[in-house]
Amino acid sequence: MPRKAAKEAAPQPAAAAQEEPAPAPAAPAAAMSEAEVEELPKAIVRRLVKDKLAHIAGGGEGAEVIVNKDAMVAFAESARIFIHYLSATANDMCKESKRQTINADDVLKALDEMEFSEFVEPLRTSLEEFRSKNADRRSEASKKQKEKRRKLNEESHPQNDDVPADDANENDD
Repeated sequence: MPRKAAKEAAPQPAAAAQEEPAPAPAAPAAAMSEAEVEELPKAIVRRLVKDKLAHIAGGGEGAEVIVNKDAMVAFAESARIFIHYLSATANDMCKESKRQTINADDVLKALDEMEFSEFVEPLRTSLEEFRSKNADRRSEASKKQKEKRRKLNEESHPQNDDVPADDANENDD
């Protein structure tokens, strides 16, 4: 009889080890990475909060403002939730217009609908400044691109004119 008890006792630990799923420890890691994807960059949130608080305190950008780690997490989470709510509302505006792509006007309308209308004009001004800067950059880039093409064309034409075989072929026609 003691042998039987020993045999029954031995399979139980092996069965217990087999019952534990291997992916179980990986599941929280997957949830962590998914949550991390939705987080805003901590350094940017910290910089924005500190700059704004220093400006409000009247010390300017050089003033030292100390913000608790938990408060910084609260700022980041609040901003994330606000962005999700704003994007969902802008998406609704987009769907009402029977479009699939959210544009700046949808975001501005969403802010107004969410009763954040005081942000609409400053955001519109900032957007216009951004667009004008990008237009200047694009025009400069296109000018540079055209200049490069012109130089390449100028360099390639003299080489083709000096080739005697080409001249002989033109005379035969």
